[in-house]
Amino acid sequence: MVGIDRRLLQNVDWALIAVAFGLVVMSAVTLASLHVGRAGGSVVVRQLIWFLIGLIALILLGSLDYRRLVRAAPAIYLLGLMGLAAVFVLGRTVSGARRWVVFGPLSIQPSEIFKVCFLLMVVWAITSRWAQPVGKITLALTLPILAVPIVLIIKQPDLGTAILLVPVLGILLIGAGMRLKLLGGLALASLAAMPLAWLALKEYQRERILVFLDPFRDPLGSAYNVIQAKIAIGSGQLLGKGVAGATQSRLAFLPERHTDFIFAVFAEMWGFVGCLVLLFCYVLLLLRGFDIAASAREPVGRLLALGATTLIAAQVLINVGMVTGLLPVVGIPLPMMSYGGSSMVASFMTLGLLLSVRMRQFQ
Repeated sequence: MVGIDRRLLQNVDWALIAVAFGLVVMSAVTLASLHVGRAGGSVVVRQLIWFLIGLIALILLGSLDYRRLVRAAPAIYLLGLMGLAAVFVLGRTVSGARRWVVFGPLSIQPSEIFKVCFLLMVVWAITSRWAQPVGKITLALTLPILAVPIVLIIKQPDLGTAILLVPVLGILLIGAGMRLKLLGGLALASLAAMPLAWLALKEYQRERILVFLDPFRDPLGSAYNVIQAKIAIGSGQLLGKGVAGATQSRLAFLPERHTDFIFAVFAEMWGFVGCLVLLFCYVLLLLRGFDIAASAREPVGRLLALGATTLIAAQVLINVGMVTGLLPVVGIPLPMMSYGGSSMVASFMTLGLLLSVRMRQFQ
């Protein structure tokens, strides 16, 4: 932190950092109660190592002026696209998906890190002079920025991350002042193209949508995860069953319990009250993010903070929605809770962008 203006340190949002640390602690406690494969307790150690790496990323991004990052967005975006393309050449296949690139002991998921690259690029495009005034030209500039990575990510396949980019772009366009009538027309055109999108989906992706419409369509097959998650959440009742009594989680009735479905594990252990505490932490995190966006003095900072907050909010809403059966299962981790190094680092990079905007509000 040598050479940084003292006023920057005075504007650090400690509440934001404290909530993030609290979520990591809850994640570590939850993971420590599980015995995932042969790894056992080492899952917690690896999660904490990735937390430290994410913390370094947060400090680095918070130390950099966000305006410089946005100016460098085209180069960062191209590097992100190269990472997505590298998956098809160097990627490792796990459970039929080719999403990870291995570097020695580390396994990186480029699509997770790309979310930050995408955010910076969209802010750069919207605030560039070519996109002014915000209207059809802005839309024409930003749609290709969305379309190219979506194609690459869906081919991995990773439908969840691809879907996640859409609300981020939509909220940023609304925040920039685009008319809702124009976005509404685009939304209607997208709905009209749904039959073609259905044909483009893979068989297991179609099955997930059908299971969402009929939860007991295949209780021992495609619907098994959702049914077991609901059982785990319901069995937690008001105060939870505690670590030792969480049979659904500890006895591995619940698949993917340490990654996408960790909310169900937490609900079984700590019950309705515990879930309220967890969700309150996310609400507090999002309120801090929106407050940073509202108090930013210029459009770049406002849009960057708005997009970063939307990115976290969309992940929380989709993950909790799919675990509780309110949304189809799309495989999106719960930020700072689900096990996964790339997700942890991407979440703290997003928080780093928020801190960068907050720390420079006096400039």
